[in-house]
Formats: sequence, structure tokens, C-alpha cells
Amino acid sequence: MKTKLYFIILWALFSLTATGQNFKYHWQRVRMDTTYETTTIYDVDRIVAAHQEQIAPLMEILIYSEEEIVSKQPESALSNLVADVLLETAGEYIENDYPTMSLTNYGGIRSNLPSGAVRLYDIYSTFPFNNSIVVAELTGKEVRKIIKRFASREKFEALGGVEIVVDKKELKKCLIGGVPLEDNKMYNIVTIDFLLDGGDRFNIGENAEQVTRTGIVIRDAVEKHLRELSESGVVLKNKGDGRVKIYK
Repeated sequence: MKTKLYFIILWALFSLTATGQNFKYHWQRVRMDTTYETTTIYDVDRIVAAHQEQIAPLMEILIYSEEEIVSKQPESALSNLVADVLLETAGEYIENDYPTMSLTNYGGIRSNLPSGAVRLYDIYSTFPFNNSIVVAELTGKEVRKIIKRFASREKFEALGGVEIVVDKKELKKCLIGGVPLEDNKMYNIVTIDFLLDGGDRFNIGENAEQVTRTGIVIRDAVEKHLRELSESGVVLKNKGDGRVKIYK
């Protein structure tokens, strides 16, 4: 337990300044036998002592979960939660009546949320990047290109506000905001600046009619959402809702 805690604390400290989706880390083996608890002062002990005041807030419990909350394709409890947080957060920044969906990448979700107490450092571990939430206005034709690309690969990113059915790599159903996708209509895509600016080979910003940058970091939005859920007595459950269905 002590080793795990030290690793998480160190990882969280260094990830606070992460701005991209690429990072490096290193580790070493520690023998968990009678020689472990000694009077030796390890380098990590000095680091923890020096940063104890900053580390303490990371131990705060935000919410509880019935089991481990996982992220997996084509949709899952954790990926759905993040996508829904995007929709919720961007609501006040949208001034049109276009149907709205959300999109973020699985690569930005770096770990699952643990069973039991979910602490602030778990949020930093899961969302270590300072990616901020943006809203892009796209034509239905451009949105369809994105969804069809996912369908052809049978590999979807985290989506919100949609109901999608794929059969043998063909897009059979696509509802956005509860209505069928139409090429000649306009849509809002709530996403992150990483994808807007070309990350993971997306061209969302390049094809957008208009872009609104909220300046809200996705990690902070998730933290706020979990606090509100906890205050209302919600306990997280590891269950998707079937918003994306793929038939082979």
C-alpha cells in the first residue's frame, strides 16, 4: 500500500504540468519482505516530505464507486461519463439550437477509477492532460465523415448525445440529440482542444464553421461533476448505456 501511494503521489506531482498527451515515466522493483521496513530514507521519502503540504489536498475523497469504473470501446461507464461531462459543461457556451454531440479520445483517459473511494489524485491519474473543452460547429456532412470513419474501423472514441448502430462496418443508425443525422444541417461537436487542433489526426478545427473555446480543463469539469453527484448521494456504477452498438 505504501509503495502504491508513493507511486501515485509522485506521478500526480509530475503530471500537474502535463500539457500534451505524451509523457515518460520510470519505475523500479522494491522487495516486499522483511527488509522493506527499515530505517533507510529513500529519495521518495524526501520528495514526499518536501511536498507534503501540496500532496494533502490530493487525498480528498470526491465520490464512492461500487466497483472499478472502466473505460473501453465502443462505450463504457467511464468513457460515457467523460463524454456526458463535456455536454453538460459546454451547455452554457452554446447559443444556437443545433443538435449537439460530444467527442473525446480514449487516449486521454489514462486509467480507470478505483472501486471504493475515488480521490482527487485518481482524477489526476485518469485525466493528466491540461486539455480544455471547446465547441465546434460543423455541417452534418463533416460529422458523418467522422462517424463513418469510426464505423468502418469498428473503433469508436468516447461519444455523448448520440445513438449509433453499426452492422458489418456499415453505419445503420445515427441519432444526434435524438434526431437522425442530416448532411445539410449544422451540428455542435463538444470536444477538446487537442482534437480540435489536429491531435490523433482529427481535423475538427479545420472543418469547423465556428469555434468557441471555453477555457475549462476537462479534468476540472470531471472533478466538479463528481462532487455534484456525490452531494446528491450518487454512487458510481460500472455500467454503459448502449449508446454505441456494433454488430459483426
